[in-house]
Amino acid sequence: MSRYELMTIVDAALSEEKAKALSKEIQTNIESLNGKITKSDFWGKRKLAYEIGSAREGFYDVTQFELEPENLEKLKTKIKLMENVTRYLVTALS
Repeated sequence: MSRYELMTIVDAALSEEKAKALSKEIQTNIESLNGKITKSDFWGKRKLAYEIGSAREGFYDVTQFELEPENLEKLKTKIKLMENVTRYLVTALS
């Protein structure tokens, strides 16, 4: 398995509880693809570095996980289909 880090920015119009629930849903998706969560850190609501659409803020979440490389595209597809995810970035860890 390869190690990855996922940073997601969730729509700030949601409540913090709903943003955390969405983060948990993403973690569940990782586990459903036989991945393993190694670290999760919910940063809360923060100002964006630049405006995305009309959004100036978002809820940030960083998750480190292990996943087979062939399942990474499946995970990305699931995240893309999530309505309230403003942006996400997956990076490989060495």
